[in-house]
Amino acid sequence: MRALYLLGDELDQRIFSSVADIDTYKQAEKVWVVELQRYHKYWYDLVVNPNEVADYFDTRKLIVDYLRGVKKQVEENLEKRFVYFICSRTKIRFNTGKKTTYNPITKKVKIHVLIGKEKIRKSITCKFYDIHENKFCRPKVDMSEKYITITDSSGDLTTTSIHDFLEDANVFLGIDSKVEYVGYTKNPHTRPTNGSHTGLSDVLYKIADENHDALIYFNVFKVSTRAISQNSMINFMIANAMTDEVDVEFEGSLLEKCFIFYFDSVSQSRNKEKELIELKKALHKISVENNINSIHISYEFEKTNEYGIFSSSKVSPKIGHIFTIRKTGEDVEITSGSEIFESVV
Repeated sequence: MRALYLLGDELDQRIFSSVADIDTYKQAEKVWVVELQRYHKYWYDLVVNPNEVADYFDTRKLIVDYLRGVKKQVEENLEKRFVYFICSRTKIRFNTGKKTTYNPITKKVKIHVLIGKEKIRKSITCKFYDIHENKFCRPKVDMSEKYITITDSSGDLTTTSIHDFLEDANVFLGIDSKVEYVGYTKNPHTRPTNGSHTGLSDVLYKIADENHDALIYFNVFKVSTRAISQNSMINFMIANAMTDEVDVEFEGSLLEKCFIFYFDSVSQSRNKEKELIELKKALHKISVENNINSIHISYEFEKTNEYGIFSSSKVSPKIGHIFTIRKTGEDVEITSGSEIFESVV
């Protein structure tokens, strides 16, 4: 069997669009293969309390400007929709009542944190590398409950939130991000970031118990169509963004529905019946019009860290989430795992 792999967003889209019109491709049995391409997360507290670091330091503006830049960067390649997760995560704060300590042998700095409403005490260790002196060092460390500021040997300051710091330091504390709401947007810097969002309001109300933080993850996916032609013995593997076989808006909406019903969060039950009808219609549409009969999804960060462990009220915490969605008769079948991704491993 010959394999024709047409991947790579940098190639001329017109070439790929013409492939989608070839009868051999159109008549072939197809599946969608969906993988996480990139993600961006932020702590919603930085939006609602933008001046906690300093009066001259507006974290909300920084986040909005950053997300606006992300959107521009994505659209400079190919237009995409962002599928976002609004997550709750066990509250964690720096323990400002305990000083950091330094081990000159291991070059590790010990930092103390408080977890949850009960303020369970734990400590973490990490190493700091001074690029000016080209060695591991003991930097000057200043902390508030939510922020840490590192001063290097040249006097340069780096301030980061506790969640960004823990992710960057790759610290594991046994905490996961619980998916409470799934949505999609073209404009991540406005929706749900501007706060005018029913799903976000519901989640914030639910977790307003001083035990959780709200984190928002924006995800961009690579959607590829895998086509197998039994007659010509040719395999195709083409990014949907290159062929535009399925409209980008429809693609984003369909991926949103797939994740809504995979995580099946209790917090997102308000419009479930309507969304299920829409999912069934969407699966029927791509089956009839494009001969795409199943969707295989893998959601996992390229670099493993604790902020990439997701759960929901129905799904247990996992580093990687692999599942398959297909329409069976009048129903939708969601199964854990995928023969597509299992064959790759």
